[in-house]
Amino acid sequence: VDRGTKNIISVYNFNQNPPSSNFTTTYADIYKAAPCTSMDDPDFDKHFKTWLTYINPRFTCFFGFFGHGPINHANIINHIFNDPNIDHLKELMMKYNSLFEAGEPLIATLNDLEVIDNPFWGVKGGKTVNLTLMWFNLPEKFSSQIPKDAAEFTSEEFKNVPELLVDNPTDALKYSQPQVNMMGYLGSWMVDHSWDGLKGLDGEVLFEGFAKIFGEK
Repeated sequence: VDRGTKNIISVYNFNQNPPSSNFTTTYADIYKAAPCTSMDDPDFDKHFKTWLTYINPRFTCFFGFFGHGPINHANIINHIFNDPNIDHLKELMMKYNSLFEAGEPLIATLNDLEVIDNPFWGVKGGKTVNLTLMWFNLPEKFSSQIPKDAAEFTSEEFKNVPELLVDNPTDALKYSQPQVNMMGYLGSWMVDHSWDGLKGLDGEVLFEGFAKIFGEK
């Protein structure tokens, strides 16, 4: 942000907000608890508050939301976007929920985020950025294409892909080669599948695609 980059793409570990969520919490679990896709839903506020309890406060602090519990002081210095009513986080929840319903990968862009002064990081306000966020989940449109003799996602080996356990740094060294390969296949598929954009079940374009950011392949 401090370099003045207009388009930023981030793959983030959103699901780290104990006790509600950890590395192995799936987006399916989060969606079941907070399935709202429209602000017209009479339970929108309830669902949004529930959704936030699952989301990593080290991410939400960028927008000025520091969680419902005691504030981690290290997060305060990371506030860089002007979002007084956290409307952009509401937008992200609705887009992710709609994409999940459609079996699509969770990729969404928050456009024209207003940058504020952050003296700690040397960020000067007054500009806007477009932030594209990728959440590694297991989209139905991906899992349905994998032959069962190649990978069974209810098996012990694959049931937590891509939310593999990483409670300590050595856990990553215990992943099997098929697990690592599947993570790579999923990441490649997410980008390729969404290159020209993603739509929700109602046909609304929820992500305009990487082609708009990078141009043609």
